[in-house]
Amino acid sequence: MKKSRSILDGALGNRSPLHWRSAALVLVVLSIFALADSTFAQDDSTDDDPATVKTILSFGTMIGDPGNATAAAKAKNVIRGYMGPGPAWFIKSVQGTLKTDGSLTVMVKGLVLSNGTNPVPFFRAAVSCQDPADANKGMLFFTKTFPADTAGNSSIAGTVKLPSLCIAPIVLVTSPAAAGDPEGVWFAVTGQ
Repeated sequence: MKKSRSILDGALGNRSPLHWRSAALVLVVLSIFALADSTFAQDDSTDDDPATVKTILSFGTMIGDPGNATAAAKAKNVIRGYMGPGPAWFIKSVQGTLKTDGSLTVMVKGLVLSNGTNPVPFFRAAVSCQDPADANKGMLFFTKTFPADTAGNSSIAGTVKLPSLCIAPIVLVTSPAAAGDPEGVWFAVTGQ
């Protein structure tokens, strides 16, 4: 019986064991280089250049201010020494980010009182960095004010001047400054 030859017999059948070992060694070396190259590429993506803007905080939830109608609510009405308003506030949804360059975006939907309306024509956002000397207090950094409609919707896209060290940042949606009250009050804060 005559043996039929295939293309593979001609290409592979006449190779010596030394050739096979050499080919295997080349494949191993190429695999090592490919693996090393992908590892170095991953290292490049963790850029430690301080000029590179990074995300400090990204959030999709906030809690409305509980107001101060009860003793329990009143105790929760102060965030790091920053007072909330008398009536409770409720928030439907929010999306936001805080970047290392101080850019702060907060897209607010449905930040309202219990009657379903927002009586404040402008919101602003604030970042609270924990006070290194007193964990119960914070340093506040505010954006400018942005229009808010009566349904409690607002698009805040501003910049805050962050300190070189901002410990445990919290983002708040606040009222504008008022005469005699430059900090105003907070209506919602990051959390769930």
